[in-house]
Amino acid sequence: MPVKTFTLRGADPEDAAWRVLLVPHAGAGASAGAAFAEHVPDDWAVATARLPGRESRVREPVGGLAELTADVAATARALPGSGPLLVVGVCSGAVIALEAVRVLQRDGDVPVSGFVAVSQWAVTEKPDPERRLLRDTDEPGELLDILREFGGVPESLAANEEMLGLLLPTIVADMRAVEEYSSSPDPLLACPLLTVFGDEDPLCPEERVEDWDLFSDRTRTVWLPGGHLLLTESPELLARAVADSVGHFVAPHEEGPAA
Repeated sequence: MPVKTFTLRGADPEDAAWRVLLVPHAGAGASAGAAFAEHVPDDWAVATARLPGRESRVREPVGGLAELTADVAATARALPGSGPLLVVGVCSGAVIALEAVRVLQRDGDVPVSGFVAVSQWAVTEKPDPERRLLRDTDEPGELLDILREFGGVPESLAANEEMLGLLLPTIVADMRAVEEYSSSPDPLLACPLLTVFGDEDPLCPEERVEDWDLFSDRTRTVWLPGGHLLLTESPELLARAVADSVGHFVAPHEEGPAA
């Protein structure tokens, strides 16, 4: 039986006005998109990527950024329907999603109508050479301390030793794949870019996110009340921000589907 690399919620993708491919944060499975999908317009279809190492793919190795990028690009190709596609990446998932959109753009086989980066500082920023790296340790306590610096582990999870023990290896693998990543704006995105941040997110202050404007000729930024974990803590606000920005993804001379 083929491995299911995504879950679908919302409208029938064959008839959907908009299709969304959501790439969630480190360690998250396809279930992470359920609350977001509940709050998008009724005629939208939401596919949440199920990456290796979690849920029904728990026995698969996570791999590095190249493997995760290829996985998300393959998922985009496998999505049913032909409506306009938005790719939404959250935190570390935004890095994977950005690279997947670039692959799809290069190959030209799946048109992407818009890219949304959520709770991820501009990737032009070089990693701090003094910062501790996850790749340099396997000690659980130290791994947890480093992940906290990235906002990668909610305190509710950190306090649950049993659940943390189950999820920590996947979270670490995801973060190791992106922890040294940086990129110039080239190749420029061919689609509009929307960035969404929490106004109380210490990891994404204005000075760390402004360079996202360099990645597309059409950019827009939305600030929401909240911190770093918008997908889990404020899914309704995040879904509304994406839906309210639908006009941004339609060229001024085009008449696209309504939100």
